[in-house]
Amino acid sequence: MLKIWKIKESRSNKLILIADKSIYKGNPKVNDLNRVTPQTTDITFLKDLFSIPYSYITKIENQSGKNYIKIYFGKESEEELYIDNEKTKKEVFEAIKNDNPNLNYSSEIPNMVRYAKPQFFALLIITGVFIWSFYLANQIENGAEYEIIGRRAGIAGIVLAIANLGTFKIISGYLVLLGITVVSLLKRLKSRSEIEFLNR
Repeated sequence: MLKIWKIKESRSNKLILIADKSIYKGNPKVNDLNRVTPQTTDITFLKDLFSIPYSYITKIENQSGKNYIKIYFGKESEEELYIDNEKTKKEVFEAIKNDNPNLNYSSEIPNMVRYAKPQFFALLIITGVFIWSFYLANQIENGAEYEIIGRRAGIAGIVLAIANLGTFKIISGYLVLLGITVVSLLKRLKSRSEIEFLNR
């Protein structure tokens, strides 16, 4: 099987090629790129292409709305095939799927919490630090004194340093960080869409 896609506007992979049970990607010289046709049988002249043998692939992801197909291979390696055209991206994914009967196909719309886990985690951390530091700041403003015992202050030292800024600055800072985190969260959730998988 030999499948070729020329994506001349791409900066990272102007050529995507499926041949010899491998996926090739790269930016060959213009003359070499022009030499590649569906009738090409010898691709040895394309020396600068990056190849991923099917046997190395552990998982492939194709998410609707994203401009790339993500390929996981080896132990912890990953590579992206950047394709701005959704139709072409679907063609590439289908070609890989049809040429890989050993990979199991599935699709899903990811769970909201799992999909935006970093943003939710950041929201919890920011809120936790805010509540703790605001409580201490309020106590300090009412005459309480706090001291960190030991050389390593850790998170308690950071929270106490924040508390010494005063309740007004803490509230202002929290609202700014909260706004940034919420915008990031909404942006992430807006990009949630169906993901197709090919798993070994």
